[in-house]
Amino acid sequence: MSRLLGRVDRSMADEKPPEDALSDLRRRVNAARGEGASNTPPPQSPASLALRFGGEFGAAIIVSALLGYGADYFLHTSPWGLVIGVGLGFVAGVANVVRVAQSYSRSNPVGPDTPSVPDDEEE
Repeated sequence: MSRLLGRVDRSMADEKPPEDALSDLRRRVNAARGEGASNTPPPQSPASLALRFGGEFGAAIIVSALLGYGADYFLHTSPWGLVIGVGLGFVAGVANVVRVAQSYSRSNPVGPDTPSVPDDEEE
C-alpha cells in the first residue's frame, strides 16, 4: 500500500492554476476580438427593451395580485385583498418601467447630432 501512495503524479503540480489559465484565455479572446479593457455590453434592441418593460410590469401585477388573493384566502376579506394587491401591483409595475427606462436613458444618451422628430402640428 505504501508503494501506491508513493507513486503520486506530480505532472499537474507544475502547471499554472486554473484561475491563471482562465484569465489568460479571456485576455487572448478579447485580444482576438479586438476588444480592449472595456467590457461594455452591446446596445439593446427595441424589441428586447419592450419585452423587458412588459415583463417588469406584468410580473409586478401578477405577484401582488397573488399576494392579495392569498391575503383574501387567509383573512376572509373576499375582494379587498385582491383589489388592493392589483392596485399596488400597478403602482409597482409603473415604478419598475420608469426605473428601467431611466437606466436605459443613462446608458444610451442621445447624441447632439441626432435629428429631431417633427411634431404633427408643424407643417
